[in-house]
Amino acid sequence: MRFALPDELEYPGGSASTQVLVKYPVSDATIEPIGPRVAKPPSRDDVNVMYKLISAQTNEWMKRKAHEIAKQQTDSTASIQRVQDQYDSSIRMLSDQFNNRIQLQTQSVEKVIQDEKTRIRLAEEAEKRRLEEEARRKRLEKERLQREEEERRRKEEARRKAEQERIEAERKQKEAEEKRKKEEQRKCEETARLKAEQEEKAQKEAELEKQRAEQLEKEQEQATTNFKSIEKSFLKYKQDIQDIKTQIVAPLDANRELKKQVNQYKRKINPKFGQLSNSMSHTRTVSMEVYNLVVPTQSNELVYKWILNFIAKAIIDQAETEVIVRPFAARPLAALAYFLLEKFPDFEYFLTARFIKKCPYILGYTCSIDSEEGRKRMGWKRNQDNKWEDDVKYDERVGGICTVWSVMTHQSNAQIGIYSHTSSWKFVARILNTDINLIRNTHFELLANWWEATGGDFANEYGNQSRKLMFAMVGAFVDIVASKRFPAAARLRLLGEEWQTRGTIQGLKQMES
Repeated sequence: MRFALPDELEYPGGSASTQVLVKYPVSDATIEPIGPRVAKPPSRDDVNVMYKLISAQTNEWMKRKAHEIAKQQTDSTASIQRVQDQYDSSIRMLSDQFNNRIQLQTQSVEKVIQDEKTRIRLAEEAEKRRLEEEARRKRLEKERLQREEEERRRKEEARRKAEQERIEAERKQKEAEEKRKKEEQRKCEETARLKAEQEEKAQKEAELEKQRAEQLEKEQEQATTNFKSIEKSFLKYKQDIQDIKTQIVAPLDANRELKKQVNQYKRKINPKFGQLSNSMSHTRTVSMEVYNLVVPTQSNELVYKWILNFIAKAIIDQAETEVIVRPFAARPLAALAYFLLEKFPDFEYFLTARFIKKCPYILGYTCSIDSEEGRKRMGWKRNQDNKWEDDVKYDERVGGICTVWSVMTHQSNAQIGIYSHTSSWKFVARILNTDINLIRNTHFELLANWWEATGGDFANEYGNQSRKLMFAMVGAFVDIVASKRFPAAARLRLLGEEWQTRGTIQGLKQMES
């Protein structure tokens, strides 16, 4: 190695040592004996020169190597490209040859297939024509056989039908003859039966009409002549109210345990009155719910009677408030009340006492209201300022109560107590026979409400006898107070005129099913 360079490193013009000696000749040399000596380190300038020389030679060598590598790469690339071109050319030639052979082979196969398809198609068409011809012959033969069979059946059916028609005609003729004879016999029997029933019905109706006339005459006589008896009945119901307070309400209020028990039933029953509607089925459902709530209380007589009294008061309260606003609400309320009357006989005692207390006119009772006692008897109430309620409010309130009671008089065939046809007749007759000095607008308000609530049912029940009473009500009875110009009297007259014009009474809306 020279100057720490590789031995094989070549320089132009000679070796590295020669070039250095030529460029830098030795000017000063010392000859010393050969022997051990200490090497003298080169100077900085020598090192720099040597470094530059080395760098120049290294760079030159690297450039040559890079040139040689680039040339080798270019030659290699060109060689590879030539090989690739030859390869591609060979592939294309082989591909073209292969494709040509495949195309020729495909065409040959397709021709063979096409020829075979044509042969098969022709064979199938020939077979199809043969089968169609054979099927046609079979079809024609089958059709011929079917026509022959149908013709045979038709003739057989016609023969059978003709025979059946002959037999059926004979049977019908025989049945018609028997039916005619039976019908004639039935008509004779029916005529005789109807005649007998009509005669019996006419006889019963005549007897019933006679009994009604006698009963009505008796009631009219009593109503005209026995107002003291009416007052006695009124005082009896008034005493019933006092007995209820002292014998039922007070003892139960004193018993905290029972009071707690009845309050539970009260909270369950009270909402039922607000659930009533114009639907008959819904009203029956509510009525049954109330019934089921009352039945358990029968185990304790005091609780049972307290609940009945509570229900009676609730019905009257509902009549005083709800019926004033919606008169047709009287029908479901009356239906509930009569349902309970039929289920619980004890209920009549409490309900009747409440009706008479709030509306004594139902009984035919009227007294002067010039005194405190008179107003209390006739069911007047005081306002919060301790003054008597006004006439309009009073008339509306007792009118609502009377409407519910009026519907109940024709609600059921049970005819319980004052909730009957007879009580309805007494109510009208007694008001018409009331002292004219005691007659007020209230009487006409009640009669008008009664007319709309049950006038039509009343007329149907009593027939001609009812017409006499109703004509007197809307005619003569209104005329005797014409000078007083009662508003309700004018309303009653209009209802009467409508009845006389139309021939029917337009009452409260009936309940829906």
